[in-house]
Amino acid sequence: MDANVTGRFIAEMRRQKGYTQKELAEKLMVTDKAVSRWETGKGLPDTSLLKPLGDILGVSVGELLSGRKFGDAEVREHSDMVILDALRYSRRMLAGAANLFFFLAGAALMISPLFLASQRYLWIPGTALVSLTVLRFCAERKGPLSRKAHYLAAMVLQGTALVLEILPVGAVMVFATGPDDRVTKTFSYFSLLPLGYANFAPLAAGVLTIVTLLLGVISLFRFDKAARYRKAAFLCDILALFFSIAPLLLFGAVGMTAASYTVCGAILFSICLQAVANRQD
Repeated sequence: MDANVTGRFIAEMRRQKGYTQKELAEKLMVTDKAVSRWETGKGLPDTSLLKPLGDILGVSVGELLSGRKFGDAEVREHSDMVILDALRYSRRMLAGAANLFFFLAGAALMISPLFLASQRYLWIPGTALVSLTVLRFCAERKGPLSRKAHYLAAMVLQGTALVLEILPVGAVMVFATGPDDRVTKTFSYFSLLPLGYANFAPLAAGVLTIVTLLLGVISLFRFDKAARYRKAAFLCDILALFFSIAPLLLFGAVGMTAASYTVCGAILFSICLQAVANRQD
């Protein structure tokens, strides 16, 4: 079952019957925009509309979903194929809904420390859920992933890094309260307090992450015509990775937290995916 093939068939049969999109929509009690989406392959009719639509166009549901009329000898064979295709399509829709649910649940857990001070470590399972959703998105694609899909996954990881940078768990400051006493406190990458102590790396990493994400979102809307934007985003992300690692180089392990290591990993993985998406430019 191919939405584009079915859409072209609906458009062809509609014209043969002499209906406009608006007239067909009125008969089905839907909007003409819905009919337009079907005919351009951007969606399929709801299952409750398949029989009425077939009756109006003078075709069977099987013919409608297959995108062509059957001969008498083909009816049984193609009916079985349509049923199997419909089941596979339903499974894909269910998997897509599950991915969206887990992604939103992970995102909610990630930002929960902003509102629930006592639950500051909920970002850990949240990050795991978002990362697993991205990996599942990649694994479910048949054949090689498109360049745009690679880039979309890269921007999701970039957004994950940004959320962790906003949380007050990534930038580390060590204060001496006595000759032998040290107190370690964590802040957001965007906090000005570390900057006041000449620890400028977290803020620089955060700003570059935002710039990369903005350029990436622009690139997604104009992917084939946005090579310059994508290259600029790639360079900004490399700089963001450098500044993310800088506290480790300057202060050692004490200058990093689990969140800052996760930020580094997300940015590094994002850079790899961007490189794959950009390799044909």
